[in-house]
Amino acid sequence: MKKMFLIIALCILAAGAIYAGGSKEATNSSGGTTIKVLFRGPKTDGFDAVYQEYLRRTKDTLNIALDITFVEPSDYRDKLNLEITSGTDYDLVFDATWLRLRLLAADKYYADLRPYFNNDAYPGLKKAFLPSVMEANLWYGRMCYIPLYRAYGSGVPSVHYRQDWADKWGIGQIDSYAKLERYWAAAKAQGILPYAATNTRGFYQMDTFADNFPNRAAAGLTGFAVAGVNFSTYVKDGKLVAIAPEGAGDAAFKDFPAPWNRDVAMDRLEVFAEWNKKGYISPDSLAVLDAASPFNVGQAASYIGTLDDVETILRILPDYSPEAVLGDFVYNGNIRNMQPGSITSSLAANNGLAVPESSKKKDAVMRFLDWLFTSKENHDLFELGIQGKDYSINSNGTFKAITTYPAVWPGYALTWNPNYVTYSEYIVGKNREYRDYERKDTSYILPAIVGYSSFDGSDVNIASVVAQVKAVSDKVAVTKLHGILSDGTRTFRSAKEMMNTNIAECYKAGLQTIQDELARQIQAHLDSQK
Repeated sequence: MKKMFLIIALCILAAGAIYAGGSKEATNSSGGTTIKVLFRGPKTDGFDAVYQEYLRRTKDTLNIALDITFVEPSDYRDKLNLEITSGTDYDLVFDATWLRLRLLAADKYYADLRPYFNNDAYPGLKKAFLPSVMEANLWYGRMCYIPLYRAYGSGVPSVHYRQDWADKWGIGQIDSYAKLERYWAAAKAQGILPYAATNTRGFYQMDTFADNFPNRAAAGLTGFAVAGVNFSTYVKDGKLVAIAPEGAGDAAFKDFPAPWNRDVAMDRLEVFAEWNKKGYISPDSLAVLDAASPFNVGQAASYIGTLDDVETILRILPDYSPEAVLGDFVYNGNIRNMQPGSITSSLAANNGLAVPESSKKKDAVMRFLDWLFTSKENHDLFELGIQGKDYSINSNGTFKAITTYPAVWPGYALTWNPNYVTYSEYIVGKNREYRDYERKDTSYILPAIVGYSSFDGSDVNIASVVAQVKAVSDKVAVTKLHGILSDGTRTFRSAKEMMNTNIAECYKAGLQTIQDELARQIQAHLDSQK
C-alpha cells in the first residue's frame, strides 16, 4: 500500500501538482507541507531537475514541497511590498537592505526567528549562522533577517582593466593610483574610453580613506548613511564623542581624533572632479546603465567592481576580445597586500531572507533552511545543480560548469554562505589568494559600533524630515561620484564648495533633527551593550 501511494505521488509530481514556479497554490499530496517562496530572479534553466532531485532526496525525511514564484528583478521590489503589506500567504521571501527591509522590518511584517538559531534542534542553522553573525543582523532588536553572503565583507573591491594593454603601453601590472592614471591617460591617447562608469556608481569608492587613513575602524570611527547624507561618528569608551556629516566642513570634525579631525571625505571627491576634468570618464556617464559591456567589447579600458565579477568577465571576455588578458587593481592598499584586520565589516549582510509574520508554516520554513545548510551536499544541489550533470569537481577543488545552471543561479537570493563556497575553475592564482584571504576571520576588523544596523525613521515626524532632507541631498548624490561639479541648478568651482553648499541646504531642510536622532539612537544602542 505504501508503495502504491508513492507511485501515485510521483505521478502527481510529474503532472505538476507539486511544482516550482507556478503562481497558484501548490498541493502536497504526500501529506507533507508546501511552503510558498517569493524568489528574486527568473527560473534558472535546469531548476526543474534540481527540484525533482531535492524531492527525491527528502521524500522520506523532510517532506516539504516548494511553491516558488519567480519574479524578474526589475519587478521584485514592488511585488515584494505588495505581497507582504497585503498579507498574502508567502512563507519565505528575499529582501535586502537595498529593497524593502528597513520599512517592512520596522513595521514588524517579518517574524522574529531567534528561537531557531543557535539551537541544537536546528544543527544546520547553528552551523551556518554564528551567534555573532545573527546578532549583527538584528533589525529593530528582532532577529527577522537571515543574512546571505559568501564572505563577511562586501567583496574585494577592484578596478578591472586590460593587462595586455597595460603591458603594450609600458605600464605593466597596475598596483598604484599613479599607474592607474598612466593607464587611463594612455587609453585616452588611443581613443579608448579610459573608465566605464554606470549612472549610479561613477568612480564609486576609489581613493577612499583606505590608503592614506588605514586605521579608521581602529580609531573608533564608523560611517552611517541617512537621508542620502554620509555621517561619520567617533566612539570612545562606549560613548559617542562626535558626529558630523561629510561635506559639513573641517570645523564640524574638530572633535574627531587626528588625522580625522577634518572633512577628509572631500579629498576623494576632489580627485573624482580632477579625473572627470581629464576626460577619464564618459561625458554622458550619468545615463550609462552597463559598464561591463563596453569593457568586454574593447571600447573601454576599465570599470569598477569586485573580484566576485572575475568569473563572469572571464566567461564573456574571450567571446568579444579573444586576445584580452584581464588585470585587476585592488585599490585598497592594505587589502591589496592582504594585511590582517584590513577589511572593516559589521557582519551585516546586504542580502537575506525573511519569513513573513503572517506565515502559518514558520517551523516548516526553518526546517527546510536547516536542511539546506546542514551539509555541502544539500547546499550545492541548489547552488551548483546536479553533480555530473550540471557541474564536475576538478582536482584543485574548483568546479567546472557543464550546463549554464551554476553560472546563472542567483546564490545571493537563497544559498550564499561562507561555510559552503566552491570556486569555479576561473578562480585561480592571485584571485584565489584574495578570495581565501577574504574568508579568514583575521582579515576583518569590527567597527566601533556593531549591531546597530539601521537608522529607525519609522516615527512619522522623523520620516517627514528624512524625505525633505533626501530631496536636497539627492541633488548631488550621484553627480559627486562622477566628479561632476553641479547640483542641477548651478556649477561649482570645487567638490568641497558643492558639498558645503548642499549640506548647508540639508540643515535648512531639517538635517539637524536627523543628526540628533541618529546620535540618540547610537548612544542608546551603545548603552544597551554595556
